[in-house]
Amino acid sequence: MTESPEPISGLGPGTMVLTLEGDMPIEWLAPGDKVMTRDHGAMPVLHICRLRKLPEGGALPAPMRFQPGELGPQGELQGKLRVAPGHRGLIRHGAIRQNFGCEEALVRFCDISRRNRARKDPTMGGLTYHLIIMEHHEVINAGSLWIETTGPDMAARLDLPDAVRRATRLLDPETPEPRRCLTRQEARLIRDTCPQETSLLDLLSA
Repeated sequence: MTESPEPISGLGPGTMVLTLEGDMPIEWLAPGDKVMTRDHGAMPVLHICRLRKLPEGGALPAPMRFQPGELGPQGELQGKLRVAPGHRGLIRHGAIRQNFGCEEALVRFCDISRRNRARKDPTMGGLTYHLIIMEHHEVINAGSLWIETTGPDMAARLDLPDAVRRATRLLDPETPEPRRCLTRQEARLIRDTCPQETSLLDLLSA
């Protein structure tokens, strides 16, 4: 039996991404624009894939969304964030250090959230996921939270132009990830360690 692909990653409509020129809607982002990364400062975008269906065919899953004004790690969120369920955010928690020996880790939103389904979003309109391709798998700021750019697994599912394939190192198996990426089981271990009242935004690193 063929294994089903990993949950899709990507940024949904209206997501605000921090660039060298300030916050920019993901729809405006283009190759050559420099986005602010957590580890390497301003780095250029190589390519952006815009998906209206799954790479293998079929409808896109509804995004998880966070609105300006929701309470995050450093107060109220300043920008809108919509992410595909399989997109990873950067989390920081004592249980990560205790179980995995690192301060931060990347984890899929669908694995760490207690939400059983996406909240309805009547303001969204048509759904397109925007996937930022950079030379490396980076951690960037979107909606005032730290999240990943497109990682190797997702990049391998995309029909990337040859020039982009040559320029990016995402398809090189020797290229390291920017942080440890937790499996679903590891994410659930962290989630089960937290008190019931701990929200997803409490875990996301600022």
